Amino acid sequence: MAATQGIRAGRAFVELFADDSKLVRGLRAAQRRLRNFGASVRAMGAKMLAVGSLVAGPLAFSVKAASDMEETMNKFNVVFGASAKVVKEWGDSFGAEVGRSKQQIADFLAGTQDLLVPIGFESGAATQMSKQLTTLAVDLASFNNKADADVLRDLHAALTGSGEVMKKYGVIVSEAAVKQELLNQGIDKNKATEQQKVMARMAIIMRGTTAAQGDAIRSAGSFANQMKALRAKVSDAAVEIGSALL
Repeated sequence: MAATQGIRAGRAFVELFADDSKLVRGLRAAQRRLRNFGASVRAMGAKMLAVGSLVAGPLAFSVKAASDMEETMNKFNVVFGASAKVVKEWGDSFGAEVGRSKQQIADFLAGTQDLLVPIGFESGAATQMSKQLTTLAVDLASFNNKADADVLRDLHAALTGSGEVMKKYGVIVSEAAVKQELLNQGIDKNKATEQQKVMARMAIIMRGTTAAQGDAIRSAGSFANQMKALRAKVSDAAVEIGSALL
């Protein structure tokens, strides 16, 4: 029996490779299936990569926003010290009122405080002035259709002696104007401290921008301010999401 089965198996083997059409057709069909399967897998991988990119983009943006906020708050807490919580609450409230992000207002406040204290301003006085300048920067930007950060940068420059930048806002903060302001305040222009000069420049700027003050709220419905408010909401939401991811 074993010999008979061996003969039959041998004959089948010989027949298979003598006439390999069935084998070849089968192998080719299997090859096509494997090729199609591979193409499907690659296509699926490409789609998954695209979906992953769509998801990863917003997540990366959120993480970056949260990281930026973290860095801002590190500086904020240092420059305001024990008053940081109260000042942050004011900033959040003001930001909501004018449609600006919490991160932007915190950054404006911290940057201004960090400028004023080294000049010689007492912390409490510097804080009040930081709030005033942050408010003015937002109003002046709204009134002149400029970026808030650019206006704050110009205000900082003007306060420290570069008055030329204020001409575009219709305010003259020249050396002669500053000396006259010091005289008006009863201060000897030749003996004035840097802090007194800053206060004189601030007085000139506030008088020269009365038309712009309060504009962010007055024109909150304008397209430019609505877009700023929308960006602020996106930024605040991104910080919340990013903070959770961090």
